[in-house]
Amino acid sequence: MAVATLSGAWILEVLRQNHPDGVLRRALLDQFAAILLSPRSRPGAKGRMARRIYAKLAYLQRLGRITQEEGVVRPVLAGRPAKGEAMPLLGPDLRRKQFQALLVEDRNQLGPGCPELQAARWEFLAAAVAAGWTLAQAAGALGIGAAKAAAVVAAPPPGRERRAWADPLKA
Repeated sequence: MAVATLSGAWILEVLRQNHPDGVLRRALLDQFAAILLSPRSRPGAKGRMARRIYAKLAYLQRLGRITQEEGVVRPVLAGRPAKGEAMPLLGPDLRRKQFQALLVEDRNQLGPGCPELQAARWEFLAAAVAAGWTLAQAAGALGIGAAKAAAVVAAPPPGRERRAWADPLKA
């Protein structure tokens, strides 16, 4: 597997040349998998590559080079600033939860109301807010709108309490 050659500049170049109007994150992952992976690759190679692509996309989003909305990745045109709040750096726990939420979103066949997707998004949003992020920053990291993030946070999955994310000092 030649994932070592995967860079943010290459991803950005592919987005600008092949998909200037945007592309589904899953289609972008499949495109890079077709280039970088062979039939002889080890099991789980596509998942490891997905983790690296998601990290590079988060980096490009933090720099303001791309936007991610509802699973669609769009390059930001030169001269236009990216909208939204700047995203802080992801720690290991938040990176893992973001990866899980994005992976569930990309694999989801049931639509936006899927319980697993809502639970994965809630886990990331709750952890990000508890870590001191604003809800808008956390929503931007997942590529969803602030209103949708507020709706996800307002309806925690069964077995979770709102108190855990609402006030981290009281939790």
